[in-house]
Amino acid sequence: MSTNETLNEFRQIGTEIVKEGVFERFPELVPVFGGNYSSDKHKKLLLVGESNYFPDEWEDSKSVFKNAELWYKGENCSLIPEEMQRNVSNWVGDYKLYINLFNSMKFVLDKCEITGYKDYLLEEASYYNYFLRPARGIKGKNGFQKDCKPIDSEVSYIALCSIIKEKNPDILIFASKYAWTNFDSYCKKHNQEFTTTKIEWVNHPSVHFSWHHRYGNGKQKFEKLLLENWIK
Repeated sequence: MSTNETLNEFRQIGTEIVKEGVFERFPELVPVFGGNYSSDKHKKLLLVGESNYFPDEWEDSKSVFKNAELWYKGENCSLIPEEMQRNVSNWVGDYKLYINLFNSMKFVLDKCEITGYKDYLLEEASYYNYFLRPARGIKGKNGFQKDCKPIDSEVSYIALCSIIKEKNPDILIFASKYAWTNFDSYCKKHNQEFTTTKIEWVNHPSVHFSWHHRYGNGKQKFEKLLLENWIK
């Protein structure tokens, strides 16, 4: 599904906080849904990362991403500079994150003798970043936790709840324990339950040690979740 088609579905998300709607304000951040998200080969899989990252040295004239209130509510603010639009595209993605996820998805599909899937494995699933404001710093060295404000948590929670209700994934896997913990706490706060979507988390795939640790919550857990919940 194209970005424009997805944006049309999600135009009203978050209008109670972001006047024009979250994805109307940030169309670059709209979730991507591969052409085979709904497939007869597997169930519907939604992968959720943590956040994008912008350089800490940027001034507000470049982007107001360091100011949560201005990011979501400010008038005539600089948001996502043109030079960063490709970087934040969910179709392009983070190489280290995507390649590890894709390798595991391919392993599971091949193990189950499923053929005919797309070489670019994102065509078989959906992906976006949970927090809709970029973190400060260098990617891979700093997470979003140091930057997270209540408005970030509220907007991100509202957005994901709406996405789940609209697209009804069978399994949702956070590629970030912090993002999952944040979402889970808001679900409990709002007594929100999703009975038809299994929601889990794995370690961030870009962190080599935690992803490949023999007894950890990375690669092995991800592949187990796919085998048990993604394959039909």
